Amino acid sequence: MFKKGDLIKNKRSGLLAEVTRDGYTFRFMDAEDHEMAAHGMGHLAGSYGTAYDAVYLTGDTQGRKVRIRAQHRGWQKVSPEAQSEEIKV
Repeated sequence: MFKKGDLIKNKRSGLLAEVTRDGYTFRFMDAEDHEMAAHGMGHLAGSYGTAYDAVYLTGDTQGRKVRIRAQHRGWQKVSPEAQSEEIKV
């Protein structure tokens, strides 16, 4: 989906980020999964998926590193034609 160096945009917030690491497998855990792990059932907790590391380029969180979950549709790759327009903003 994404590659290192891609410019991506969050659909909801409009923030731009740059992917800093190619996709890798990560174990995602939510509150229920952490509760399971605390009660000795950690081997059943979480779900695995593809993740990407990125750095925000715009907004109040500029420079902050984040992990993006590939299955979540909140991010889209910015086309090369639109990159110059996005960066001007």
